[in-house]
Amino acid sequence: MCYPPGIPILAPGERITREILEHIRYAKEKGCSMTGPEDPEIRRINVLT
Repeated sequence: MCYPPGIPILAPGERITREILEHIRYAKEKGCSMTGPEDPEIRRINVLT
């Protein structure tokens, strides 16, 4: 989730698409605060199966 606006970017079970990764990069560049990732810099995303 990035704040603002506080709406989740990914939900459990959702596919990680190129568009989602681009949105995460864009939000980081704009200074949004990211909550929820294990890696605070969001250099990697853990996928659990």
